[in-house]
Amino acid sequence: MFNLAINKKYISTIIMTLVFKCLLEFGYFEFVNPSFEYMGFIIDISWTKLFESYLIVILILIFLAKLDYYEKPSKIVIYILFLNLYLPMSSLYWIQDQPREYFLVISVSFLILYFIICKSKPISIPNLKEGSHLAFLILLGITVIVYGFLIATGGLQRMNLNLLNVYSTRQGYVSSSNTLVAYLLPWQAHVVNLTFLTTSLIKNKKFFIMLTLFIQVLLFSMTNFKSFLFAPLVVLGLYFIFKQGFKNSLLMLMSFLLSILMSILLILYKINGDIVLLSIFLRRLFFAPADLNFVYYHYFSQVEKYKLSHSILSGITDNPYSVSPVVMVAKNVYGEDFSPNVGVFGDAYLNFGLIGIVVFVIILAFVLVLFDSVARPAPFILPVTIIAIPSMSLVNSAMFTCFATHGILFAIFVTWLSSGLFKKNERITL
Repeated sequence: MFNLAINKKYISTIIMTLVFKCLLEFGYFEFVNPSFEYMGFIIDISWTKLFESYLIVILILIFLAKLDYYEKPSKIVIYILFLNLYLPMSSLYWIQDQPREYFLVISVSFLILYFIICKSKPISIPNLKEGSHLAFLILLGITVIVYGFLIATGGLQRMNLNLLNVYSTRQGYVSSSNTLVAYLLPWQAHVVNLTFLTTSLIKNKKFFIMLTLFIQVLLFSMTNFKSFLFAPLVVLGLYFIFKQGFKNSLLMLMSFLLSILMSILLILYKINGDIVLLSIFLRRLFFAPADLNFVYYHYFSQVEKYKLSHSILSGITDNPYSVSPVVMVAKNVYGEDFSPNVGVFGDAYLNFGLIGIVVFVIILAFVLVLFDSVARPAPFILPVTIIAIPSMSLVNSAMFTCFATHGILFAIFVTWLSSGLFKKNERITL
């Protein structure tokens, strides 16, 4: 009976994820292509690649569905990469007749991630006796610096809660910022405040829950980065899911909820013709990052690779172009001045080609093994919520930038220090 139950759950996860993939493709044909074909969202169907796309996705899902039974907080990172980036890429693969070798190498990378994370033994890392107190002091210190700087540089005067008028407030923050705060701000919004929120939820401290939500909204109002509003909703959603006992059905629930939201937005679009919400959710969140991966592949398959000369190896190797890859693509592909940032796979390819994808994925996998190791003493919900938002940057940003600027390594550090905050019963229940 147990094996039968497991098999039914695997099948449900696979089916629900395939439903979401079908909805993505339906939305592309019904909305993305008709509305944004001029931006490169074309249709050039390959029926052979349609078959390949579904076959490969099902194969990967057979493994990822099993990952739900592992007590590995890092699985949230893999699921985000899979649902937000890989699934739309698998759709564009056949809808736009995109290159086979690039798609296959990225597909293999998910199997590499799975096997390294599931088969690697935890790394033995000592806990600091006063780690929880040190964590509190560090988080409090960063909070004082960030909010103090924002208020001192006119943050209260430029407060704005109108989501349709964010750019002037954001520009005001950017013009008054410095390098230190530029690093600390995403750490504050995506790690520090979410650690406070999750800890308060686990300990059922209602006052501190409301206080944390307030300071997060305050942070948004002074900077107007929309992800700052989105982040607490993710934490609250994950907390509710885990509280209901569904932490071992995470991939299925994520696919289900995304499918429901996609269906609602498509229905609303058909009723009123308003493209704003569907454009943000379907085009910007899913298909734009996927499309950029193929754009970068096509461009950098014909020119010299960067070999990290614009990044962490800038002092060792010479940059062959004297500008960043983003500037190169914006200028030479689009002929515009903007920032078409690409995620982990495109970043790996532009640096070292196809082998770079494998190498970068192996590095990412061992960073996630480290994360799972330091997270072992903590309630499962804590590391999941701490890493979830920083890991979303892997969809749109270079991997080493995500590690540093977007706070993945900082999230691992905070998880390690915060593990001692909880009693044994708190660790078991969530």
